[in-house]
Amino acid sequence: MTAPSLYIHIPFCVRKCEYCDFYSGVAGEAEIDRYLDALEAEFRLRFPDGLAPRTVFIGGGTPTRLSAEQLNRLGKILRARVSLDGCIEFSCEINPGTLTPEKAAALKRMGVNRASFGVQSFQPKFLKGLGRIYEAGTATGAVEMARAAGIERVSMDLMFALPGQTLDDLKDDLTRALAHGTEHLSLYALTFEDDTPLTRQLLNGEVEPCEEELERAMFELVGETCAAHGLERYEVSNFARPGAECRHNLVYWTGGDWHGVGAGAHAMLGGEIGRNAADFKAYTRMLLDENSLPVADRELLAPQARAESLLLMGLRLKQGVELATFERFAGASFESLCGDAARRLASMGLLELTPTHVRATSEGLLLLDNLVVELAAAMEPATA
Repeated sequence: MTAPSLYIHIPFCVRKCEYCDFYSGVAGEAEIDRYLDALEAEFRLRFPDGLAPRTVFIGGGTPTRLSAEQLNRLGKILRARVSLDGCIEFSCEINPGTLTPEKAAALKRMGVNRASFGVQSFQPKFLKGLGRIYEAGTATGAVEMARAAGIERVSMDLMFALPGQTLDDLKDDLTRALAHGTEHLSLYALTFEDDTPLTRQLLNGEVEPCEEELERAMFELVGETCAAHGLERYEVSNFARPGAECRHNLVYWTGGDWHGVGAGAHAMLGGEIGRNAADFKAYTRMLLDENSLPVADRELLAPQARAESLLLMGLRLKQGVELATFERFAGASFESLCGDAARRLASMGLLELTPTHVRATSEGLLLLDNLVVELAAAMEPATA
């Protein structure tokens, strides 16, 4: 079986971060071993004839919460069902404080050629606020471990618009990240997600959000600094040296297909979204005790919903949304559905229209949600 991409979710963390709303939890070694048993069973049931993805991404949680022995076991599970002969990119998320030379070597043996480090900040005061203080001072050593193991590419995630953060603080983080020779940087503005400890602190008046004007200045600083160091913005929050763009995430942003394996993992195949149970205990029970796939639900997107999703994701890209893909998803041309609204937004300097693509301008990138809402609203009458 072939599909462009494979996502594998490892839902375990040392502790839950204050800002995170991804599915993850804390578990003991026996629970993790049982989870790997279940993961092996899901691969067997879902891909009886094997799988040959173009990209693989292991995310979490914290994949490197697993021991070196457990990572070696995960590699064995993959080799039994997944052919990497045509795989052009194999990424793994790494929290710096959880990596060891043995784990880095296990990732290399697994086939990982791109290490994605969740650094967030190099400064202890901000790591403490994010619930990541245990990782202060670990990023440089972790990058050195990955490179020593032979993992070719390094990416780093940083956050900005943090409570109390200044432009100088952000400059310091950018300088330190770039000093590692990273080929790829992801820089995300902090968002206060529902039902997270950080949001409760906000509601209780314990932290203050970054002012809108300062956040905009930080956004501009990020773009200018990365460009000055040869990293081009190819997506609103992602910067890369030429050829080092994240191929796996490009599948998401361009409306491609991917398989998802593991508790809480999502898949998208031919416009149908599949979601696994977001509970690792329920996940392991269904696979090991009931011998059934842990699918929580499936949803076949209507043409309009699929086209809206493409706009939501694709307008984040510098290249924008390919009009031919939009028409294939929507069943009608972009001009017939969104032409008037798009021209109005273009006249405001927020969109750019070409014969093959629609893309957000630099100003439009700051108002992406509004752009998508307006374009989606324009589609309603024509598809009712």
